[in-house]
Amino acid sequence: MRHLKRIAPDYIHSIFFGIEDSLVSTTGALAGIAIGAGSKSVILMTALVIIAVESTSMGASEFLSEETEEDIEKEKMPANPKISGLLVFGSYVVAGLIPLSPYLFLPHLTAIPFSIVFALIGMFALGIAKGKVTKKSKLRSAGEVLIIGGIAAAIGVVIGLVFKV
Repeated sequence: MRHLKRIAPDYIHSIFFGIEDSLVSTTGALAGIAIGAGSKSVILMTALVIIAVESTSMGASEFLSEETEEDIEKEKMPANPKISGLLVFGSYVVAGLIPLSPYLFLPHLTAIPFSIVFALIGMFALGIAKGKVTKKSKLRSAGEVLIIGGIAAAIGVVIGLVFKV
């Protein structure tokens, strides 16, 4: 992780933000849709739409917020808003493939628990990386990301169970 010291903190923020948001929102949405809808083709199409739209939206939002911050705080040397936006976009797409991958290879009902477990493992790994970067307890950081992200992703499961169509 020494090479991360040379990366602007804003870029690290952008990468972590994209990964965490993708793992949580993609997993929650896919699990909820898989439970509630039951059609593998609907699940796959929805996943691709979610990842494409959300990664683009997140990348654009990061760019615009960084650009706004840059305009407000001219004296601060901020990260390049375009790079930050691309980092959020790219990390969201890559992380979105983690909960999506079981749906590509397994029947949708079998894929649900694998998708959730893969995403939880991803959140735990992200928390460990966060602990390394911030020089805080890796286990505490991993637990924090896992609990907060897991609760947020669980909302999709609950919605799917309540509103089956």
